[in-house]
Amino acid sequence: MAEITTRQTGAAVIWYDAALVPGFAPDLFDPAWLKQTGRLTGTSTGRNTAWFLRYEGREMVLRHYWRGGMVGRIVKDLYLREPVDRSRAMREFTLLDWMHGQGLPVPRPVAARFSPFGPWYRADLLMERIPDTRPLADCLAEGPLSDRDWMRIGAVIARFHKAGVHHSDLNCRNILLDGAGGIWLIDFDKCERRPQGGWAQENIRRLERSLIKEKGKVPGLHWTDRDWQALLVGYRVISAPPDIKYDA
Repeated sequence: MAEITTRQTGAAVIWYDAALVPGFAPDLFDPAWLKQTGRLTGTSTGRNTAWFLRYEGREMVLRHYWRGGMVGRIVKDLYLREPVDRSRAMREFTLLDWMHGQGLPVPRPVAARFSPFGPWYRADLLMERIPDTRPLADCLAEGPLSDRDWMRIGAVIARFHKAGVHHSDLNCRNILLDGAGGIWLIDFDKCERRPQGGWAQENIRRLERSLIKEKGKVPGLHWTDRDWQALLVGYRVISAPPDIKYDA
């Protein structure tokens, strides 16, 4: 578990892992400062921008929390103020830290910031960057995965479910594959630990819906019913009692 240090900078409250970054600089949350000092190494311009940076020899990702849906068109990044430890970034930091300590394949959290603004607050999260990774959707746009790969994806999801981790937005862009064959889950905003229940199957159905949607947008997407069945086999092998076996 992280050695969490709390720091106050103006009205903002920062949590950071002192073991990872003993010389933590609050300006790490400022993309303009990162660019000016040569620490910014790139950006990701998906639905919301993320900034890639290098600091004290570590590759990291900075993410600002943005509102989605209809509300996000009016109030882009303000959330109703709440206790610091219940705020968006701090909750995700805490969950990531716990999952990392359990050996689950997630980014390691570095720091989180709570910035109050009257009755509102803004939030930011800084994580270690997982090297040489691509979203599952991008991989499928280029070529098919093997049955073994799909089974491994299913097995990784099952590990999270057995640990009681509910991923509120499990989709084909929040699953990453790395160059060494590793599989990672990302984006745990609004996620939580839960007692075992029907939510796990709904998680799986949500992923299936995202793959169907992606195939509708990318007609040549390399995803078939056989692939999905292989994923389910891998999921069941991990989630089922040890005396039950499934054939591929």
